Amino acid sequence: MNKYSITILTVSVVGGIINSLVDSQSPLKKYISYLVSLVCVVSLIAPIGGIISNITDLKGNINEYFDKILVSEKIDAGNELIINSSKEKICEGIKNTLTNKYNFDEKEVIVSLDIDKTDLQAIKIEQINVILTGKASWHDVKNVQEYLEDVVGGKIVVKRK
Repeated sequence: MNKYSITILTVSVVGGIINSLVDSQSPLKKYISYLVSLVCVVSLIAPIGGIISNITDLKGNINEYFDKILVSEKIDAGNELIINSSKEKICEGIKNTLTNKYNFDEKEVIVSLDIDKTDLQAIKIEQINVILTGKASWHDVKNVQEYLEDVVGGKIVVKRK
């Protein structure tokens, strides 16, 4: 802004000096006044181009910023979808294993997983939770837990409901 003010002041002063040097009766005085006025107007308008350029750059930066946010959200949503579908398939597999081994009714076995969410590149199962209901709850919980530890591995918690 300081440069802008100095430019306007310089153009006005130089124009005034040139205008005062020309004889007042000379026909050139009118043209010189017009030319000095034109240079002052151009000096006043020049920063508008810079402002418009900055606005378009800002708009581009804002669009790029929001595009990055949207891509990041899509990746996060995609990872969440993959994790949830993987959890469902693992739970379904464990449930099928138990129903085949012990002849449990599918409705009597509830399986859930606790996963480590610190690294979403790989699904790390922290704990497998199995709840036996109905007739399945009559079965030995310890036996079911040991069987799953042998087959699946990891930390397994089996409870009755």
